[in-house]
This record gives sequence, C-alpha cells and structure tokens, in this order.
Amino acid sequence: MIQRKKKIVLFLPHRADPAQGVRVSADLTPLELLQIATFPDQAGYEVVLIDAMIHDDYEQRVLEACDGALVFASSCILGYQIAHGAEVARKVRQRFPKLPIIWGGWFPSVQPELYLSEGIADAVGLGQGELTFWEVVQALDNGVDLATVPGLVVQRDGQPVYTPHREVIGFDKIPDVPWHLLDFEKYVARQNDTGSSKIRHKYADPWGWKPGTQYRGFSYFSSFGCPEPCTFCCSPLVTARRWKALPGKLLAERVLAAHERFKFNILRFQDANFGVHEKRSNEFCSELVNAKTPFWWNATYEVETIARYKDASLDLLGASRFSMAALGAEAGSKEQQDKIKKQIHIPDIESSLHKLNARGIQTGTSWIIGYPNESRESMLATIRLAAEMKYKFPKSASDIFPFRPIPGTEDFTAAVKNGYKPPRTLDEWGAMLEYKLDIDDIRLPPDVLREWRRYGVASTFWDELVQEGSGSVRKMIRSMAGWRLKNKNYAFPIEWKLFHWYVKVTGQTQAEKIKRDMTSGVTPHAPA
Repeated sequence: MIQRKKKIVLFLPHRADPAQGVRVSADLTPLELLQIATFPDQAGYEVVLIDAMIHDDYEQRVLEACDGALVFASSCILGYQIAHGAEVARKVRQRFPKLPIIWGGWFPSVQPELYLSEGIADAVGLGQGELTFWEVVQALDNGVDLATVPGLVVQRDGQPVYTPHREVIGFDKIPDVPWHLLDFEKYVARQNDTGSSKIRHKYADPWGWKPGTQYRGFSYFSSFGCPEPCTFCCSPLVTARRWKALPGKLLAERVLAAHERFKFNILRFQDANFGVHEKRSNEFCSELVNAKTPFWWNATYEVETIARYKDASLDLLGASRFSMAALGAEAGSKEQQDKIKKQIHIPDIESSLHKLNARGIQTGTSWIIGYPNESRESMLATIRLAAEMKYKFPKSASDIFPFRPIPGTEDFTAAVKNGYKPPRTLDEWGAMLEYKLDIDDIRLPPDVLREWRRYGVASTFWDELVQEGSGSVRKMIRSMAGWRLKNKNYAFPIEWKLFHWYVKVTGQTQAEKIKRDMTSGVTPHAPA
C-alpha cells in the first residue's frame, strides 16, 4: 500500500484577465501541471492542483494548501499568465517565506533569471519538465541542494547558476497523467456557462455539430517540441528542435481510455505540432476509425505536412472525425517565408486548405504581419493572400495578427536591434497579451494598418459573426464583404458605416449575444 508523503501544490494562473471581461476557452485543461504531477503522484505524494479558470477562490485555496507543503510550483506562457502567476507567487512568498517555489513553462524557460531576481522562485525549470520536477521533489524531500538537479536555473550568492543540461526524453517514457486530479465537470460547466465574459481561443464547433448539444471539450498532450526552425517562435531554443511523441496506437489507447472516463465529445490536442510523422498520424486515425470514434478532434498541422501527406492519409483524417486543423501560414510572400525559415511554398497554402476542406475538415489559418525588417509589399501580399483564402474557404478562418517579439527567438533579437524596448518586469510582460492589438505598439505603415483593419471587418461580415440588424440586411452586407475579399478592394467602405448607422437608429443591437468568439481560427479577427 502506498504511504502518502508530503504535499505538493500546483497552481495554474489565469490565461486572460477576467477584470477585462475575458476568459480563455475552458476546454484548455491544466495539462502542464498534470504532466509534472505524474511521477510524484505515482510515488504517493499528495498533489493539490488549483486552476484559476475553475476555482474562483483560487487565492484562498493556494494559501491554505501551501500551509505545511513541500513545494509550490506554477507554469505560464507569454501573456497575462505571467503577471497573474507572479502576483499569486508573491503572496505565497510573503505568507510562507521558507516554502520553495518552482517555476516552469515556455516563458520561464526563456526568462528564468527574471523569476530569480524578482524573488519569487528558488529554481526555474528549462524545457521539458516531467523528470526535472520529479527530481526537484525528491531533492527537496531529502534535503539535497537543487543545484545538483539537471535542467534548472538556481541562484547562489546573488548570481544565476545553470545546472547541467537535461536531454529531451521520449514521450512514451512518461506514464499517462494522473487524471484523478482533474475535476473535469467543473471545466464542462465553465464551457457551457461563460457568464458575460468574451471567450478567447475558442475553436469553432465541428460542421457536423448538432445545435443544443452540451459541449464537453477535453484537451491532451501527445508530444513535446517541434522540429521547425521558425525565427518568430521560441521552440527552437526551448526544445532544440527535438520532437518526441507517443506512438499512434498507444496514443489512441490512452485517448479512448480517457474518453471512457470523461465522456468528452471534443478532443483538442495542445501539441505544438501534432502531425510531424505521417505514419503515426495514420496509426492514430486507424485506431479511432476502428473504435468508431465517439468524439470529434482537432490539432495543429503544418501546411507543408498536409501538402506531403498521401491522399489515403488525408482520407483517414476525415474518417477519424478530425474536425479542424490549426495551420500556421505565417506569410504571403516567398521573401518573408525564407526570412522566417518557415519556407512554405506559397501554392501549397491553397492546395492544403483545399485538401482538408474537401474532406469536411475546417482549417484555422493564421498569418503574421510586421516581422522585423519585413517590407511593406510583403505585408500587403500577406493580407491579400489571407483574403483570397478567406473568400475561397468561407467556413474556415484566415486570421492575421501583428508581429509580437517573443523572447528566446531570432526575431526578438532583431526587433531589439531595430529599437524595440521589451518589458523589464514580470508585470510588464504580463501586460503584453499575445497578439493583442495595441495601436501605439504596432509599427506598421499606415496603409498596411488600414488594409488589415478593413480586412478584419470584411471577414467578420463574411463569417456571419455579426448578429445585429435584420437577416436580409446582414445577407446583403455579407455579399458585399465577399466581393471585397475576392477583389482585395476595401476602398470607400460606405456600406459598413451605413450598417452601423442603421443598427443604431433602429435599435436592432444584439450586443448581449456577442459574447463568444465563434471564429474557427485560433483567436478573433482584427477588430472591426
């Protein structure tokens, strides 16, 4: 019989600021914490998992749980999570000054020294964290110096000390996570009752979704890392371009077992790059088809991945109830594709979208404009190509975002060299929501900015996201928006001004219904 040992407290901060009336889609479960809880839970440690998304009293829960705990640990990505996590960690430090605090995740992995200098970390994990955190727990429990644990940054005599490098391990070497720690029904409740909040990062419902069906969204990690060399992403630094994944058959076994337990009807893979290996994808899809897949699923695939997959492999995706592929097209010019090392062949973008949409699979395509030293012509080419894809595939998103310098990337270094002044504190980093529009912070040519904004308005009408006014008027405006997208012509958009005037005068606003972002892409369109 396992003897319960000391308590470990794991906390996931808010991904978006509720004070601004924003929440992140509640199908994003705290996988990063469940992953690192695997080995300690198996060894009998008491693991307390607290997620601000579902625990409105998270602060009270954290402070109560930390009383007598062995360690407090947290994780975050770029955005509000940084500031919120730091805020809670400060309160933990103030109440329990001797309690070890450990940080991990994408952002701490590229800015570890900031956590040490601000006094809210005793150690920061770099990259893959399952084994590192398990060894941290054992070291703390046995009074061993954390400086002996590979894969960390610690502080000694006021200076950061990097411990020996830890190699990435195979994902199949990590047991399935302790799902008993997940209070899934609380996530289901939040998915179906968002209150007055606007929801970010909500994928669109599958095309075969029956209206009125209760949403039971579940998420899963099946791999770690990404082999791509993209200059705008910190994965090359954090993962050394390593990609470790569960074999397809084993993944299907684990996912189907999770479905038996949680009865989800939407499965969302949070992998950075799910479809790297075609054989693995086929094995996974075949197992789902054999099991008569009882749920829809979505994941991130690369444009060039879809382009090289055999038709039979794509047919398997469709047969397995794959409902949406999140694709990063990133740039509409060969010039910029080469610069960012994405090197997508421009014609492959349309052909890949066609292959998926023809099989009943939505595509959520994302683009970026304003890379360091990107030419005006390249930015406009991206907007034009995004519009063409939006028009040709009207039920799939084609979303354009302004470039944001992510620390730990080649483009971040280039942006700083060009005069960009990055945030200096955790609170300042937390104010830089990923891809959030802030006019004063976007150095785009005025005509590019205007074209992008107008593209966003046209896309919103074309996607039928506007719920104000009568149906016949919206239909007419949508038709005109389609013409603008097809011809890449946004000059004199008088119909939009007339529409807003008409809605205001007739009082046909339905603002109370426009709470959820229903675009099929990763995040909302540019603001109207």
